[in-house]
Order: sequence, then structure tokens, then C-alpha cells
Amino acid sequence: MAEILVEENFAHIDGGDMNLILDLLDELSLEAEPTAPRSSGRGRHWELTMHWQPATPVPAGLDATLPGVIARIREHFESAGKQLPSTVALYDRDGRLLRTFEPDAR
Repeated sequence: MAEILVEENFAHIDGGDMNLILDLLDELSLEAEPTAPRSSGRGRHWELTMHWQPATPVPAGLDATLPGVIARIREHFESAGKQLPSTVALYDRDGRLLRTFEPDAR
């Protein structure tokens, strides 16, 4: 079973983008898979949404390394000339918000 599910967003994430996101999470030794969108994803800003699946809390070590992964995701979108996610949100499996990461504005 995947530890993290990454919501697909067909307006902003293509197959290459998703593969990069999954690969970056794999570098943290996390089993990650794409999942169907749970929101409309419409609007001026978009959120990259992930869902933590274990019933246990996010490990402290992982919590400390996620901002670096999110920075690398942001760099990927920026270098590809794509719209950056306004936020990256991590929810638990019951839909409760665990963390929100807001990429630095430039």
C-alpha cells in the first residue's frame, strides 16, 4: 500500500511532472502513487495535494525533509515554464490537513 497519494491535476500536472514528483518521494523511501483528483482544481491558483495514508503520524525525519522535496518540485515547474502550485498540502487519510507548504514567492 502506498504511504503517500499524490492527486492528479490534469490542468497542471502531466505524466512527466507526476513521475518526477513520485521519484522525489521515492528518494525519501516513500511509496507514492497518483490518485484521482478529489477537488475541482479550478481557480487562479492551484494546490499540489498529497494524502498521508498510514494511521501513524508523519515521522519527524520525513517532516524535516519534505520542504526540500517541495523546493525541488517547485524548481521543476519553474524550469519547465509552468505555473507553480500556490501551496503544497498534506492531508491525512481522513481528509484532515496535516501540513501546508507555501513555496517562496520570487
